Amino acid sequence: MNTVDSLPLDPACATLLRCRAEDMDADGAWLFWSNPPSPALCRSLKDHGQLVPVLVDGKGARPVLVAGAARVAALAELGREILCMDLGPLSAEDRGLAYVQSNAGAELTDGQLVRALRYFNALPDVNMERVLEALGLEARSKRLRLVRSWLTLPARWDALLVAGAVPLACSDLLEAFAAADLEALEALFATLSWSRGNAVNVLTWIREIRARDGVSVAQLLEGAGLREVLAAGLSPKDAMTRILHEIRLRRYPVLSDMERDFIDTVRRVSAGTRWRIVQPDVFESNAVELSVRLTSPDGLRAVSAELARIAAREDLDGLFPLGGK
Repeated sequence: MNTVDSLPLDPACATLLRCRAEDMDADGAWLFWSNPPSPALCRSLKDHGQLVPVLVDGKGARPVLVAGAARVAALAELGREILCMDLGPLSAEDRGLAYVQSNAGAELTDGQLVRALRYFNALPDVNMERVLEALGLEARSKRLRLVRSWLTLPARWDALLVAGAVPLACSDLLEAFAAADLEALEALFATLSWSRGNAVNVLTWIREIRARDGVSVAQLLEGAGLREVLAAGLSPKDAMTRILHEIRLRRYPVLSDMERDFIDTVRRVSAGTRWRIVQPDVFESNAVELSVRLTSPDGLRAVSAELARIAAREDLDGLFPLGGK
């Protein structure tokens, strides 16, 4: 069933009317994706006029805007009357569905889906099957599951999702935090836009540290120097790198010490050579990899001598922290 066809009034029977912006109710909660008019839209309306009517429910004392908020704002700025298509009396659910269908064909972002479902979930006796069909969501899809998890968060988090500061993939992790911890976590995302991988990592480490040490998120972030990092004037990339480092250091203190000692040892023993030394297994084994790039037999003889000098050193234990001869 097509959702448009299920609306009370066949669009073919709709009537046209004109009104001024100040005579219209344009504050409906179903206008959940509204944005200010773009410069391109403003130019088009100024140069060519209104080619497409906005949608209204015109059966009350004032026409109620159902879709077309950007055009109404732009035409109001131009001081022009607004051409409206009256869809007839609509319920709150039908107004929301008509608004969704007026945006049909656009690829909906995670933020748009969250805002739409917040609106529909607040309505009594809503036909969720119709809503999900209009939004293009499968009832058993992973995306819908994540959206529903996100909807358990305070609505103020929606702005962070829409801005791209925190990905929808974090909704399961965020859902597990208490209200006070969520409030503390907002500082991580208020000015920084995290990739999915980094956001999942930092939230996972914070949750695990909290469970292990019994500290609040606010205490953890204060100990990690979040306030100082955010105030240091670093680029967003450098700030997130520093935060990730500090949180990981607290989640894996022993591993972090091993990594630091390994790096110090590598710098010391490979100084003046062309050898590259790495630990490939995140210290799950004692393996070490040495590599070098050669272009001639003389180069081979030279790096062989360098390797012999490295092997003769007495300070190689830092390369093999798990022990062994």
